[in-house]
Amino acid sequence: MQYAISVTDTLNVETIEAQGLQVIEVLKEFSVALKDITSFEAPRGIVFHDLKSATELYSDIPIPAYTSRDLIHLSPDPAVWKELFLSTVKEGMEHAEAYYSSTNHLDVAAIAAHELTHHADFFHDDFEGDNVNMWFEEGLCEYIPSKLMFSEQKFKETSEVEEMLIESYKEEFGEYCLSEFGKAGYRYGEKNGYAGAFYDYWRSKKVVKSLVENHFDHRISSLIACYRMWDQSTPLHGYFTNVLGLSESQAKDLWLA
Repeated sequence: MQYAISVTDTLNVETIEAQGLQVIEVLKEFSVALKDITSFEAPRGIVFHDLKSATELYSDIPIPAYTSRDLIHLSPDPAVWKELFLSTVKEGMEHAEAYYSSTNHLDVAAIAAHELTHHADFFHDDFEGDNVNMWFEEGLCEYIPSKLMFSEQKFKETSEVEEMLIESYKEEFGEYCLSEFGKAGYRYGEKNGYAGAFYDYWRSKKVVKSLVENHFDHRISSLIACYRMWDQSTPLHGYFTNVLGLSESQAKDLWLA
């Protein structure tokens, strides 16, 4: 994959490049695994940034990972992501603090893999700007990389930490339907920090995980096949509720109502 580097402090060039090359090596392995699930058209390349370049120079999005104009933009620095993740951890959450304190290049590569998964051919449309249905794409783009790239133990631990954070923030942010994806974060202009920005990503990933494990016999391909049958005449959360025969309480438990 072709890459470029953008930094606001030229002293960081060599470090950013070295970290970016680590990400690319892991992405190569992930690309092979992703091709077992779906075809995809690779982006034109990836731009590696320091934090200020990603979030102030190229964009005002507070999270230093996104896709724009068929390019992945990413800060490959584990220290940057460690600080972002730790900012979401509340006092007394020792397990989450310990987990995020060990953030490394594999965790950063999984973030890049999230952006790569957006290029999967099975998605009906680009959901950017479609807050009603984008929860599913974002949830899959969170779930697939961690499922394919992490060990079983790390995947389990990641899920536990994210569920802990959901429980910690749900009273503050609410348990609204995922059709309002991003309500707690910057997409709606809210100033709830990184916890607000990540909140619906955590929830969407949890729902995708629940669908795969509890309704599709642990098969991602079966969930995708069901999704592909959606004719887009109704919102996606309603489609899954109907096709799976979920009760109102079951749908609410999955934030699909």
